[in-house]
Amino acid sequence: MLKFEAHPVTYFLEGPVKAIKLSQNLQSAKAIYETVKKSELFDRKLKMYKTCAPLKNESMELGRGRAFTPGWLENESVFTHMEFKYILEVLKAGLYDEFFSDMKNVLIPFLDPAVYGRSTLENSSFIASSANPDPSTHGKGYVARLSGSTAEILSMWIIMMAGKNPFRIKEDNLILSLNPILPGWLFDDDGKVSFRFLGKTDITYVNPAKKDTYGMNKGAISNIKVTLPDDEIYEYAGNIIPAPFASRIRSGEAASITAVIE
Repeated sequence: MLKFEAHPVTYFLEGPVKAIKLSQNLQSAKAIYETVKKSELFDRKLKMYKTCAPLKNESMELGRGRAFTPGWLENESVFTHMEFKYILEVLKAGLYDEFFSDMKNVLIPFLDPAVYGRSTLENSSFIASSANPDPSTHGKGYVARLSGSTAEILSMWIIMMAGKNPFRIKEDNLILSLNPILPGWLFDDDGKVSFRFLGKTDITYVNPAKKDTYGMNKGAISNIKVTLPDDEIYEYAGNIIPAPFASRIRSGEAASITAVIE
């Protein structure tokens, strides 16, 4: 090949995913986010993110997506795998208010089952967008999916519940630092939220004031109680579990952890 000619095509969500991932600071990430929100990648009816903008002016050489009806599969539908990749990068970039605002419209458990068309405990390969000429398809999930988007969900979940880097080395010792990133509205009426850490240890955050755990006036973990299977209890001030118990927790030797947020 001696030369080639680049032909710009319509917007694809993959671009902003990479751009936010490579952004140097919060301001540049937010600028990208706001640009996407104003673009044709954002479905204003569903408040979701489409895999691409309209393809009607593109050549058939672009691939099979050009052959589909708009709002279906690769032609302007909401591919959950792609959309979740995007909001995962929004979360990792530190755009927490934006992430949690989108989460209510994007993540499957928050959808209306009557619109989604299946159990909200079941993921879909794609959701028909409002670009589809048949309004009855808008917001419906098609083709059950277990892979792909599940990886992004698990990544979001662990960042939200435990923080970006829960296990760290400090002074040559392994420590566990719990830094949840949660909005106050995710806590129940008793100010609690629980999850299973590493498939073995049940962690409960107790947040009586239901404070956000991020931002200027965030609630922070004041103390931690670790309960072993034999009911032996260890307590620590702050959000750090030191050696050697951090290693034991990573090995699945703790039955439960309770952390109080003030």
